[in-house]
Amino acid sequence: MTDTLIIIPAHNEEKNILKVLEDIKTQSLNMDVLIVDDGSKDKTRDLVMSEEVKIISHPYNLGYGAALQTGFKYAKKQNYKYVILFDGDGQHNAKYIKDFYEEISKNHWDIVSGSRFLVQDESEVELLKKIVIRALRKIIFISTGVKITDPTCGFKALSQRAYEFYSKMGNYPADYPDSDIIIQMLKLGYKIKEIPISINKRIHGTSMHSGLKPIIYLFKMFLSINVVLLRHKLQRREELE
Repeated sequence: MTDTLIIIPAHNEEKNILKVLEDIKTQSLNMDVLIVDDGSKDKTRDLVMSEEVKIISHPYNLGYGAALQTGFKYAKKQNYKYVILFDGDGQHNAKYIKDFYEEISKNHWDIVSGSRFLVQDESEVELLKKIVIRALRKIIFISTGVKITDPTCGFKALSQRAYEFYSKMGNYPADYPDSDIIIQMLKLGYKIKEIPISINKRIHGTSMHSGLKPIIYLFKMFLSINVVLLRHKLQRREELE
């Protein structure tokens, strides 16, 4: 076993998952890989079973965040030092995995998060996505005083301290863990660092942020952020009493 686990949540990714695993293999990484099959109804699980990676399957679709939390629980049980979150849809570029590892292992960050906008502008981003990203940036800055350029990026590395916190019931959302988690971590005193990455275009399937979904996502995220802030306020009040 190595000190790092790559967690790949996958839901109905039969057309993408083998390419994802092949891209990771080409990097010659000394890291373990865990696929969390989140109740796929296609051949995702069958295809992964033929590969030399670990797999955990949910009996039905529980959500992106729930799949990651399953990975965190497994990582805690196996006592990994770091985890790297990598999507199963082919949009994350495996060549950056080493950068994430070097940043989190050498500089003692709690979370290292990828940012498309440290290497490119927003010109290629759809209008609705752009509006959502800008709104979330502002909310994060107002809430924490910290500037985060790419609050919706799921390509991340987490320290053992960070992922073990999120392996606990109630500490991680089941659907979209993005800006709410960033705010929570910053409020708890965890250290976050962004590093530049580029994203591949999705070839097969539909992005969870396509069409009008960004507006629904923003609404859900706004509610989740308010829950995070309220919980933090109540915890602070209890500490002072």
